Amino acid sequence: MKPWANEIQHHINTWASRLEPLDWWPRYVYHFTDVHNAANIIRSGHLYSRTAAEQRGLMIVDNASPEIIQQTRPEHQQYARLYFRPRTPTQFSNEGIRPSGQRRLGAHCPIPVYFCFDALTVLALDETEFSNGNMGHHRARHSSERDFFLSIPFHLVFHNRWFTPDERDEIIFRRNAEVLVPDSLPLDPALKFVVCRSVAERKTLLHLLSTDLGRRWSPRIRLGEQGLFERRWTCVEEVVTVNDEVIFRFNPNTKTPGPFQVSFLYREAGKGPERRWDGKRATLNNQLWIRVSDAVWGIVTLHLDGALAFAGALTFEEISF
Repeated sequence: MKPWANEIQHHINTWASRLEPLDWWPRYVYHFTDVHNAANIIRSGHLYSRTAAEQRGLMIVDNASPEIIQQTRPEHQQYARLYFRPRTPTQFSNEGIRPSGQRRLGAHCPIPVYFCFDALTVLALDETEFSNGNMGHHRARHSSERDFFLSIPFHLVFHNRWFTPDERDEIIFRRNAEVLVPDSLPLDPALKFVVCRSVAERKTLLHLLSTDLGRRWSPRIRLGEQGLFERRWTCVEEVVTVNDEVIFRFNPNTKTPGPFQVSFLYREAGKGPERRWDGKRATLNNQLWIRVSDAVWGIVTLHLDGALAFAGALTFEEISF
């Protein structure tokens, strides 16, 4: 533990008191990734650096912009990387399902998941370093030293208001300040909880885990409160069945409602031939109904423009009126 850990605790307490009603922001440090990668992180028990995750085949969905990755020095990719805050500019660029022609800079995180670690535990580790801004930017500096940490302009890191065009570049750079742990960070004891954006997306993450692992992790996988996710783009909020129909309820406030190429798969009781439906939808900001004749219990998967939107087991019950 760093010998100045008490000053880190003071920093956390100070910023928590300044950020009400977002006083919980400084109490955690955050890793943001797609649901496939999240399932692999849970299975491995570690948050790995980009280099280590790629070597282990754990990065299924690359939610970072290829352009930004090319600008990031190779040595910087050897850290497990977290943010001091959620709702970073990076997240704004890639959160949520967007039509294939509307994905900014090639960055795309269709189903976002947050890993929320206790800030003091991670920040006070001897090996933990800190950056003063976006590590993909040539201006970024990083260090594990006390004076460097105290020099970071946290009033810009935690900035959460509108800004003028003249302020834009500086604030975006600082909001992306990072917490850097060499090679890997074990999930325990620092991880407090894993956060999903909707009921349907939580179900999807649990589905991607084994039954035993899902049962063990279920209490720690929560729904996100206001202040974690942008919720500006397409996502499945809830999935229900009525008689022999599956009803997908989408985020009504999406800025990118379509068009989408929809791919639906159903397999009864986890076996037998798959039943498939493919079609084009101009908009998906309300509900999508798909009939599955004679369905009883099975696995449903929904993709939009190739991106996973939902996966999970559903039971069909005939409703009598």
